[in-house]
Amino acid sequence: MTQALSYADREQRRRTLIAWSIAIAMYLCAFGAALLYETLFPKPQDISNNPLIVNIQGPIVNDTGRGAPIEKKDAVAEARPAPPPALAKTEKPAAKPAPSMVPTPAPASAAEPQAPALPSISTAQEPAEPWVPGPRAPGSRVSSSESTIMAPGEGQVPWGTGQAVTIRKAEKGNSVETTLGGSSETVGQNVYFPIYMAMPAPGALPQSFYSTIKDKVDPLGKVLVSAETRRRFFLEYYQLQGDRYLLRKPVPLNERDYLWDILEDAGYDVEQAEYKSGRTLNPVVIGFSITKDRRLTGVDLLQSSGDPDIDAAVLYGFKQSSFWNKSGETIQGRFVYRF
Repeated sequence: MTQALSYADREQRRRTLIAWSIAIAMYLCAFGAALLYETLFPKPQDISNNPLIVNIQGPIVNDTGRGAPIEKKDAVAEARPAPPPALAKTEKPAAKPAPSMVPTPAPASAAEPQAPALPSISTAQEPAEPWVPGPRAPGSRVSSSESTIMAPGEGQVPWGTGQAVTIRKAEKGNSVETTLGGSSETVGQNVYFPIYMAMPAPGALPQSFYSTIKDKVDPLGKVLVSAETRRRFFLEYYQLQGDRYLLRKPVPLNERDYLWDILEDAGYDVEQAEYKSGRTLNPVVIGFSITKDRRLTGVDLLQSSGDPDIDAAVLYGFKQSSFWNKSGETIQGRFVYRF
């Protein structure tokens, strides 16, 4: 026979049961609240650094830019005007034969009768011949049509069905036009190097120019490069002869931007620079490609300015630029620098 619990033991057991009940209830409430929060406010999945594989059925491709499927070439071929139908051979009529329009080598042979005139067939105009390297006469220009692009080694090729992106800039009396075969959401330019800062340096400067070379300062007035340092650099390439400073050796391409910065800060009129003063220079046209990993490749001079030194400067300056490409394909581009 079990012994009856004392009053103190019964109270202790009751308090223990109540404590356990409260603890279990609190855990259940916390678990329920967490489950409800996860349901109402799901945590976003961060997959920025993880590969994402999407399996899409069917030949779905990005139509922006170049890199469209092979069928695009067929579409371009269909757009070209079809050759006029061959003239049908007609039998010789028994009556008066018409004299042949083309002289025959054998005079003794009978003349073929002239075929009846065919109705005129309207055909699409052939595209203009693409630009090729070499000098051009004054006033030459590049077509601004965005339906095709000059690809290095391939001639004129189609953009595809996407719209072309054209970036235009004005630069110290010159102008820049960069055309990219894609939409503005898939391709663009993020770094541009001023082309004029790679141009040939002036051959002569007045004697007073040396004293106008000043400190290079930032917008807050802090001296970045002293005037003395800049003058020493200037004297590496210029020598005083009489009342003028004459260029005594060519300035390397990778140091021209520093020299032009000195000249411009000293008041040199870049828009009337010596390299183009009194000359007619053709637009420099460059063809290039941007790969899907944003590399600039296939840079090719399609039209010369007429001066190889200026062509080399434009090519160098253009290669310092960088582009972005989100299309997943190689995109063709064209760069035009006009003076």
